[in-house]
Amino acid sequence: MLINGQSSECLPVLDRGLQYGDGLFETIAFIDDEAPLWDRHMTRLQHGCEVLGITPPESSLLLDEARSLPGQGRRILKIIITRGQQGRGYFPGEGEPTRLLYTRPWSPAVHDAPRGIRAHLCRTRLATGGVLAGLKTLNRLEQVVAAREAAAAGCGEGILCDADGFLVEGIMSNLFWYARGGLITPDLQRSGVAGVMREFVLDVASRAGLPVKIVREKADVLEQAEAVFLTNATGLVPVSECNGNQFDIHAVPDEISAAIDKLLRTE
Repeated sequence: MLINGQSSECLPVLDRGLQYGDGLFETIAFIDDEAPLWDRHMTRLQHGCEVLGITPPESSLLLDEARSLPGQGRRILKIIITRGQQGRGYFPGEGEPTRLLYTRPWSPAVHDAPRGIRAHLCRTRLATGGVLAGLKTLNRLEQVVAAREAAAAGCGEGILCDADGFLVEGIMSNLFWYARGGLITPDLQRSGVAGVMREFVLDVASRAGLPVKIVREKADVLEQAEAVFLTNATGLVPVSECNGNQFDIHAVPDEISAAIDKLLRTE
């Protein structure tokens, strides 16, 4: 683990990331010292820093530090940026941010499930609107509460709606469904995080001539779906069942699954 470029596992108690969740993070697929979606991650990180008023680290510095971390092959890189220790109470001060990087093994998880997963339609709702909408901040308590709910239902992933009951995303993923020959995903302007893999999928669909709709719909629309799948930086997983509805895991468009497999070298 690196903290500000130095090998360490100690973060000061007064760091604002710990005190207030004052910061952002990126979870990145890292393969043989390369990140296939690096530029997309850096664009999102820089945007989040600009909104929060945090000076973003140079992308080249982050990449050099990531490559210096031990490990080979496919692994997961996490980058955390906090505002540092400057400020008084909720009032932030000026100064150098804290950057923290570490890797973990690319271990089997729900997003590697080839036969699909059961997803829980969560009662926990996401806040709608506000300055933090769309940012990948360190404040993930809604997801923590939703994850406990999904685990209690025997599921490793859940589908979340906003405060008004409209579909948003998975707990740790973006949501897509396939119906009537087209690909559909929720509108994320009011809530949720626009994942880099979501952006990649939309680009692939556009190049393949696959119709795409970005919608604001409630969960009952999934009853009409042929396929439902979830994506994040580590890949795609089809959903076999959610809220009593069964889905065909083989109906996920081949163009999408093949492009992700090629990107992450899992073919």
